[in-house]
Amino acid sequence: MRDIIFNVTGKRITVVHYHILFWTIFILYEITLAAAIRERFNHFADYFLHYLLNILLFYVHCYVVLGNKRFKQISDYRKSLLHLLLVISCYYLISVGINKLLVSSGIPVNVTDSSSRLFQLAIVYRCIYIMGLSTAYRVTLNLIRNRQRIHDYNTQTLIAEKEKATLRMELASSELAFLRSQINPHLIFSFLNSIYNRVRKKDTVSAEYLLAMAELMRSALKSRNSTEEVLLVSEIEHINRYIELQGMRYSPAINFNTSIDDCELKIIPMLLITLIENIFQHGDLQNPQTVPLIEILTFQGELRLRTKNYIRGDNTPRNGVGLTNTRKRLDLHYPDRYVLEYFADQDIFNLKLVINLK
Repeated sequence: MRDIIFNVTGKRITVVHYHILFWTIFILYEITLAAAIRERFNHFADYFLHYLLNILLFYVHCYVVLGNKRFKQISDYRKSLLHLLLVISCYYLISVGINKLLVSSGIPVNVTDSSSRLFQLAIVYRCIYIMGLSTAYRVTLNLIRNRQRIHDYNTQTLIAEKEKATLRMELASSELAFLRSQINPHLIFSFLNSIYNRVRKKDTVSAEYLLAMAELMRSALKSRNSTEEVLLVSEIEHINRYIELQGMRYSPAINFNTSIDDCELKIIPMLLITLIENIFQHGDLQNPQTVPLIEILTFQGELRLRTKNYIRGDNTPRNGVGLTNTRKRLDLHYPDRYVLEYFADQDIFNLKLVINLK
């Protein structure tokens, strides 16, 4: 009740207007109906005092009685009944007092005998009727507030999830942008072009090696951010250049097979190359009897990558950061749409990646 009476600014003023409109219609309806039945109107003081009591009962029952925390916590029906009887008793006594005051003032009333049974039943009925309206209003008010709380909670949850997802996307983009910002690509390519022109006059093999490296770097820096998908065939071309470059370095034999049934499929950049790099970092590339295997296949929107290579028998430290970061990127961009499995079996490292790209 305090909110409605005092907070009459902003949206609260609308609530006050609704209450004034309701009571205006309610009072006019009852006065008109009663006058039509009795063929006369009562004195203004009679209407004013009784409707003032009814309005007071409505808001006291709604905000004081039903809004009281102690009343909400009452589980004993006998105590609840005592509260209601107390309210009815107070209403009855005040109504009798108003009626006697009007009679003593010479104002005509409908019933002059306050002790009559009809008068007493009418007062009790009137009290229960107003309390029923007040209870219905309180229940409706609670339902509206609960729905608003649920809506606000769901809205805040969605906003928090959206902000979290946005933050993760920005983090992934900023990590790649940070790596790229460490160097100026134009400056590097300018230097590489100058070096290439000098080297090719004396050593064509080294020049080709330098050119392949430049093309590899150009492909790595081509996409703007790590969330912008690129064509899968472009990524495969990038992998092919990487294998050719490694072939110049180690001269390994690589069994590289591809079969793409849809050239429009897209994938986030630098995802597959991370898994291919593990073969050259940790695989045995010098043994001609242990040729590494790389297979990239697509069928009906599903990408399948399979690698198999012997593990190099040296003490090179392996921290698994590449595979860990790859799984994080998969969780971020393809949640519940991928399978990544890898294991070592008798010095043979096997890896399988399946992604639903549609």
